[in-house]
Amino acid sequence: MADHHGYSNGYSGHGYSNTKLQNKDKMGAEKTSFCVVKYIFFAFNVFIWLMGCGVLALGIWLQFNRGPFVSMLPAYSFLSASALCITAGAIILIVGFLGCCGAFLENQCMLIGYFVMVLLIFALEITAGTLGFVKKAEVQMMIKKELLASIRHDYTPSIQDPNTDGWMEVIDSLQTDLQCCGVDNFTDWYHIKAWPQAMRVPDSCCLHPVEFCGKLDKSFWFERGCLGEIEYWFVRNMYILGVVGITVGVIQILAMVAAVVLFCYLRSKKFML
Repeated sequence: MADHHGYSNGYSGHGYSNTKLQNKDKMGAEKTSFCVVKYIFFAFNVFIWLMGCGVLALGIWLQFNRGPFVSMLPAYSFLSASALCITAGAIILIVGFLGCCGAFLENQCMLIGYFVMVLLIFALEITAGTLGFVKKAEVQMMIKKELLASIRHDYTPSIQDPNTDGWMEVIDSLQTDLQCCGVDNFTDWYHIKAWPQAMRVPDSCCLHPVEFCGKLDKSFWFERGCLGEIEYWFVRNMYILGVVGITVGVIQILAMVAAVVLFCYLRSKKFML
Protein backbone atom coordinates (compact mmCIF):
# COMPACT_ATOMS: atom_id res chain seq x y z
CA MET A 1 0.00 0.00 0.00
CA ALA A 2 2.79 2.35 0.92
CA ASP A 3 4.59 1.64 -2.36
CA HIS A 4 1.43 2.10 -4.32
CA HIS A 5 0.70 5.34 -2.47
CA GLY A 6 4.22 6.57 -3.05
CA TYR A 7 4.02 5.73 -6.71
CA SER A 8 0.70 7.54 -6.89
CA ASN A 9 2.18 10.66 -5.30
CA GLY A 10 5.17 10.52 -7.60
CA TYR A 11 2.95 10.21 -10.64
CA SER A 12 0.77 13.10 -9.49
CA GLY A 13 3.81 15.26 -8.89
CA HIS A 14 5.15 14.41 -12.32
CA GLY A 15 1.79 15.26 -13.93
CA TYR A 16 1.67 18.58 -12.10
CA SER A 17 5.18 19.40 -13.27
CA ASN A 18 4.22 18.61 -16.87
CA THR A 19 1.12 20.82 -16.65
CA LYS A 20 3.14 23.64 -15.13
CA LEU A 21 5.79 23.28 -17.82
CA GLN A 22 3.16 23.29 -20.57
CA ASN A 23 1.56 26.43 -19.11
CA LYS A 24 4.97 28.07 -18.91
CA ASP A 25 5.70 27.15 -22.54
CA LYS A 26 2.28 28.45 -23.57
CA MET A 27 2.85 31.76 -21.79
CA GLY A 28 6.29 32.03 -23.40
CA ALA A 29 4.83 31.42 -26.86
CA GLU A 30 2.13 34.03 -26.21
CA LYS A 31 4.71 36.55 -25.07
CA THR A 32 6.86 35.87 -28.14
CA SER A 33 3.84 36.30 -30.44
CA PHE A 34 2.93 39.50 -28.60
CA CYS A 35 6.45 40.89 -29.06
CA VAL A 36 6.44 40.06 -32.79
CA VAL A 37 3.04 41.73 -33.32
CA LYS A 38 4.06 44.66 -31.11
CA TYR A 39 7.27 45.49 -33.00
CA ILE A 40 5.76 44.99 -36.45
CA PHE A 41 2.84 47.22 -35.40
CA PHE A 42 5.27 49.79 -33.98
CA ALA A 43 7.44 49.82 -37.14
CA PHE A 44 4.37 50.13 -39.37
CA ASN A 45 3.05 53.09 -37.40
CA VAL A 46 6.46 54.79 -37.39
CA PHE A 47 6.23 54.68 -41.18
CA ILE A 48 2.65 56.03 -41.02
CA TRP A 49 3.76 58.83 -38.69
CA LEU A 50 6.64 59.81 -40.99
CA MET A 51 4.28 59.75 -43.97
CA GLY A 52 1.88 62.03 -42.05
CA CYS A 53 4.75 64.44 -41.36
CA GLY A 54 5.62 64.47 -45.06
CA VAL A 55 2.04 65.08 -46.23
CA LEU A 56 1.55 67.83 -43.61
CA ALA A 57 4.82 69.51 -44.61
CA LEU A 58 3.79 69.33 -48.27
CA GLY A 59 0.43 70.94 -47.47
CA ILE A 60 2.07 73.79 -45.54
CA TRP A 61 4.58 74.31 -48.35
CA LEU A 62 1.80 74.43 -50.95
CA GLN A 63 -0.17 76.88 -48.80
CA PHE A 64 2.69 79.38 -48.68
CA ASN A 65 4.35 78.80 -52.07
CA ARG A 66 1.32 78.52 -54.38
CA GLY A 67 2.94 76.07 -56.79
CA PRO A 68 1.59 74.83 -60.14
CA PHE A 69 -0.79 72.20 -58.76
CA VAL A 70 -2.11 74.13 -55.78
CA SER A 71 -5.80 73.97 -56.67
CA MET A 72 -7.91 71.99 -59.07
CA LEU A 73 -11.16 73.57 -57.84
CA PRO A 74 -10.37 77.24 -57.09
CA ALA A 75 -13.89 78.24 -56.07
CA TYR A 76 -13.81 75.88 -53.07
CA SER A 77 -10.85 76.67 -50.82
CA PHE A 78 -11.50 73.62 -48.63
CA LEU A 79 -10.93 71.41 -51.69
CA SER A 80 -7.58 73.00 -52.53
CA ALA A 81 -4.54 70.74 -52.63
CA SER A 82 -2.96 72.53 -49.66
CA ALA A 83 -6.07 72.19 -47.45
CA LEU A 84 -6.49 68.52 -48.34
CA CYS A 85 -2.80 67.78 -47.66
CA ILE A 86 -2.84 69.61 -44.31
CA THR A 87 -6.03 67.84 -43.18
CA ALA A 88 -4.89 64.39 -44.36
CA GLY A 89 -1.40 64.93 -42.94
CA ALA A 90 -2.74 65.93 -39.51
CA ILE A 91 -5.05 62.89 -39.34
CA ILE A 92 -2.31 60.47 -40.46
CA LEU A 93 0.10 62.08 -37.98
CA ILE A 94 -2.32 61.57 -35.07
CA VAL A 95 -3.09 57.97 -36.08
CA GLY A 96 0.62 57.13 -36.41
CA PHE A 97 1.39 58.77 -33.06
CA LEU A 98 -1.33 56.80 -31.26
CA GLY A 99 -0.15 53.56 -32.85
CA CYS A 100 3.54 54.14 -32.03
CA CYS A 101 2.98 55.25 -28.43
CA GLY A 102 0.27 52.67 -27.82
CA ALA A 103 2.56 49.83 -28.90
CA PHE A 104 5.81 51.12 -27.37
CA LEU A 105 4.30 52.18 -24.03
CA GLU A 106 1.79 49.30 -24.06
CA ASN A 107 -0.95 51.81 -23.35
CA GLN A 108 -4.47 50.38 -23.69
CA CYS A 109 -6.19 53.77 -24.02
CA MET A 110 -3.98 54.77 -26.96
CA LEU A 111 -4.58 51.42 -28.66
CA ILE A 112 -8.34 51.88 -28.30
CA GLY A 113 -8.04 55.45 -29.64
CA TYR A 114 -6.01 54.12 -32.58
CA PHE A 115 -8.62 51.44 -33.31
CA VAL A 116 -11.48 53.97 -33.18
CA MET A 117 -9.72 56.47 -35.49
CA VAL A 118 -8.79 53.83 -38.08
CA LEU A 119 -12.35 52.47 -37.94
CA LEU A 120 -13.77 55.97 -38.51
CA ILE A 121 -11.40 56.56 -41.44
CA PHE A 122 -12.37 53.19 -42.91
CA ALA A 123 -16.09 54.03 -42.53
CA LEU A 124 -15.59 57.49 -44.12
CA GLU A 125 -13.76 55.94 -47.08
CA ILE A 126 -16.61 53.48 -47.68
CA THR A 127 -19.19 56.28 -47.29
CA ALA A 128 -17.31 58.61 -49.67
CA GLY A 129 -16.90 55.84 -52.24
CA THR A 130 -20.59 54.89 -52.02
CA LEU A 131 -21.76 58.51 -52.29
CA GLY A 132 -19.39 59.11 -55.21
CA PHE A 133 -20.83 56.09 -57.02
CA VAL A 134 -24.48 56.89 -56.21
CA LYS A 135 -24.17 60.62 -56.92
CA LYS A 136 -21.83 60.25 -59.87
CA ALA A 137 -23.90 62.56 -62.11
CA GLU A 138 -24.00 65.35 -59.49
CA VAL A 139 -20.24 65.12 -58.86
CA GLN A 140 -19.56 65.14 -62.60
CA MET A 141 -21.79 68.21 -63.07
CA MET A 142 -20.08 70.07 -60.22
CA ILE A 143 -16.63 69.35 -61.66
CA LYS A 144 -17.81 70.41 -65.11
CA LYS A 145 -19.15 73.75 -63.82
CA GLU A 146 -15.94 74.48 -61.91
CA LEU A 147 -13.73 73.60 -64.88
CA LEU A 148 -15.78 75.79 -67.22
CA ALA A 149 -15.73 78.69 -64.75
CA SER A 150 -11.97 78.35 -64.37
CA ILE A 151 -11.40 78.29 -68.13
CA ARG A 152 -13.56 81.35 -68.69
CA HIS A 153 -12.33 83.49 -65.79
CA ASP A 154 -9.02 82.16 -64.43
CA TYR A 155 -7.11 81.33 -67.60
CA THR A 156 -5.26 84.62 -68.17
CA PRO A 157 -1.80 83.93 -69.68
CA SER A 158 -1.16 87.64 -70.27
CA ILE A 159 -1.47 88.41 -66.53
CA GLN A 160 1.16 87.17 -64.07
CA ASP A 161 -0.88 86.06 -61.06
CA PRO A 162 0.47 83.35 -58.69
CA ASN A 163 -3.12 82.38 -57.79
CA THR A 164 -3.96 81.45 -61.39
CA ASP A 165 -0.57 80.55 -62.89
CA GLY A 166 -0.66 77.14 -61.25
CA TRP A 167 -4.17 76.51 -62.51
CA MET A 168 -3.15 77.37 -66.08
CA GLU A 169 -0.25 74.91 -65.90
CA VAL A 170 -2.65 72.21 -64.68
CA ILE A 171 -5.04 72.87 -67.59
CA ASP A 172 -2.25 72.91 -70.18
CA SER A 173 -0.67 69.72 -68.82
CA LEU A 174 -4.05 67.98 -68.70
CA GLN A 175 -4.88 68.87 -72.31
CA THR A 176 -1.43 67.88 -73.57
CA ASP A 177 -1.29 64.57 -71.68
CA LEU A 178 -4.86 63.45 -72.43
CA GLN A 179 -4.87 64.99 -75.94
CA CYS A 180 -8.12 66.85 -75.33
CA CYS A 181 -9.38 70.41 -75.55
CA GLY A 182 -11.84 72.22 -73.28
CA VAL A 183 -14.35 70.52 -71.01
CA ASP A 184 -16.83 69.25 -73.62
CA ASN A 185 -14.90 70.35 -76.72
CA PHE A 186 -12.72 73.18 -78.06
CA THR A 187 -15.64 75.65 -78.24
CA ASP A 188 -15.38 76.05 -74.45
CA TRP A 189 -12.34 78.27 -75.12
CA TYR A 190 -14.23 80.67 -77.38
CA HIS A 191 -14.64 84.25 -76.08
CA ILE A 192 -13.12 83.65 -72.65
CA LYS A 193 -11.76 86.44 -70.47
CA ALA A 194 -8.25 86.10 -71.95
CA TRP A 195 -9.53 86.69 -75.54
CA PRO A 196 -13.15 87.96 -75.40
CA GLN A 197 -13.31 88.77 -79.11
CA ALA A 198 -11.60 85.67 -80.46
CA MET A 199 -12.63 82.10 -81.29
CA ARG A 200 -9.32 80.45 -80.48
CA VAL A 201 -7.77 77.94 -78.05
CA PRO A 202 -4.50 77.74 -76.07
CA ASP A 203 -1.55 76.08 -77.76
CA SER A 204 -1.92 73.05 -75.46
CA CYS A 205 -4.97 72.09 -77.55
CA CYS A 206 -2.90 71.66 -80.70
CA LEU A 207 -2.42 68.31 -82.43
CA HIS A 208 1.19 69.25 -83.23
CA PRO A 209 3.46 71.76 -81.43
CA VAL A 210 3.24 74.55 -83.99
CA GLU A 211 3.74 78.15 -82.85
CA PHE A 212 0.48 80.10 -82.48
CA CYS A 213 -1.48 77.05 -83.65
CA GLY A 214 -4.22 78.03 -81.17
CA LYS A 215 -5.10 80.88 -83.53
CA LEU A 216 -5.30 78.63 -86.58
CA ASP A 217 -8.15 76.53 -87.96
CA LYS A 218 -9.92 73.95 -85.77
CA SER A 219 -8.43 71.14 -87.87
CA PHE A 220 -5.20 71.76 -85.93
CA TRP A 221 -6.87 71.17 -82.52
CA PHE A 222 -7.94 68.18 -80.45
CA GLU A 223 -11.67 67.59 -80.87
CA ARG A 224 -12.48 65.58 -77.74
CA GLY A 225 -13.29 67.28 -74.44
CA CYS A 226 -11.21 66.63 -71.32
CA LEU A 227 -14.13 65.63 -69.08
CA GLY A 228 -14.87 62.58 -71.22
CA GLU A 229 -11.16 61.73 -71.40
CA ILE A 230 -10.80 61.92 -67.61
CA GLU A 231 -13.80 59.61 -67.19
CA TYR A 232 -12.36 57.22 -69.77
CA TRP A 233 -8.99 57.27 -67.95
CA PHE A 234 -10.72 56.22 -64.71
CA VAL A 235 -12.60 53.42 -66.48
CA ARG A 236 -9.42 52.23 -68.19
CA ASN A 237 -7.49 52.19 -64.91
CA MET A 238 -10.36 50.93 -62.76
CA TYR A 239 -8.59 47.66 -61.93
CA ILE A 240 -5.53 49.56 -60.65
CA LEU A 241 -7.73 51.84 -58.54
CA GLY A 242 -9.62 48.78 -57.30
CA VAL A 243 -6.41 46.97 -56.30
CA VAL A 244 -5.13 50.09 -54.51
CA GLY A 245 -8.46 50.54 -52.70
CA ILE A 246 -8.63 46.88 -51.62
CA THR A 247 -4.98 46.96 -50.49
CA VAL A 248 -5.55 50.06 -48.37
CA GLY A 249 -8.71 48.50 -46.89
CA VAL A 250 -6.91 45.22 -46.03
CA ILE A 251 -4.03 47.13 -44.39
CA GLN A 252 -6.49 49.13 -42.30
CA ILE A 253 -8.32 45.96 -41.21
CA LEU A 254 -5.02 44.26 -40.28
CA ALA A 255 -3.99 47.36 -38.31
CA MET A 256 -7.27 47.26 -36.38
CA VAL A 257 -6.89 43.52 -35.72
CA ALA A 258 -3.32 44.07 -34.46
CA ALA A 259 -4.51 46.87 -32.15
CA VAL A 260 -7.23 44.59 -30.72
CA VAL A 261 -4.76 41.70 -30.25
CA LEU A 262 -2.32 43.95 -28.37
CA PHE A 263 -5.13 45.41 -26.27
CA CYS A 264 -6.53 41.98 -25.33
CA TYR A 265 -3.10 40.63 -24.38
CA LEU A 266 -2.33 43.65 -22.20
CA ARG A 267 -5.75 43.41 -20.58
CA SER A 268 -5.37 39.67 -19.81
CA LYS A 269 -1.82 40.31 -18.52
CA LYS A 270 -3.21 43.01 -16.21
CA PHE A 271 -5.82 40.64 -14.75
CA MET A 272 -3.22 37.89 -14.32
CA LEU A 273 -1.13 40.24 -12.22
